[in-house]
Amino acid sequence: MVLGIIAVAVFCMYGLGVILGILALIFGLIGRGRVNRGEADNGGVALAGIILGSIGIVVSAAFLGMVIWAATSDRFEEESDSGYEPMSASLVVDSPAGVVR
Repeated sequence: MVLGIIAVAVFCMYGLGVILGILALIFGLIGRGRVNRGEADNGGVALAGIILGSIGIVVSAAFLGMVIWAATSDRFEEESDSGYEPMSASLVVDSPAGVVR
């Protein structure tokens, strides 16, 4: 359950949430197996680990996918036909006529 909570909390750490979510899912399934065999009595904690691990995997994978998509999109490339012209970074101002310093 603790790994599931951490996986949901750190979903924006570039894949760490996916890894922790998978571990929470695995340990939750192991815990549920022990409850079904009668070796443990913490079925609710194991179920919470499974649920939080699954949520952590989905949310972290979606966030990672959006980051990868944003990093690889070429929306502002110079060859695009967006209609925008590159602007100069310098500003030249002419002095008014008749003013001499």
